[in-house]
Amino acid sequence: MRTKLVVVAALAVAAVTLTAVASAGFTTAKQRVTIRHIGAGFVLTPLTSGPIKPDTGPIDFCCWTNRPTMKNGQEVDIDNPQMTLIGKHGTIVTRNLIGYVDVPDGWAVFTGTWKVIRATGAYAGLTGGGGAAGVALSNGTTKAQFEGFLSLK
Repeated sequence: MRTKLVVVAALAVAAVTLTAVASAGFTTAKQRVTIRHIGAGFVLTPLTSGPIKPDTGPIDFCCWTNRPTMKNGQEVDIDNPQMTLIGKHGTIVTRNLIGYVDVPDGWAVFTGTWKVIRATGAYAGLTGGGGAAGVALSNGTTKAQFEGFLSLK
């Protein structure tokens, strides 16, 4: 009887250990990053350690839609542009959902979210997204910061 209990206990410990090891192999660590958009370029900066390295390059936005809506008596333009970052390590393409609000003197402020939809090079298999905030100046210049979590599959 005692031998059976020892064998059952040993099997239980082995099962728990194997389950922990197997599940650990499928987890991917999320790495916190910031992407700054200034002028026609971007700077990607990792905020925590991980496989994603600092990168820079041109930034491009396309495929805008505009849906004006009213929130609390204020007009908000909802847009969902595609953002393409062409860096030294590869390309990251995101889809954004952004709400713009006009402020005096031709400026606008915006907040929203972003999500990776595809990536190439060292970024192949990249997933994740986060939040965005920025300002569009009256001269056409945009300054924005995208922060969030990314992980490689």
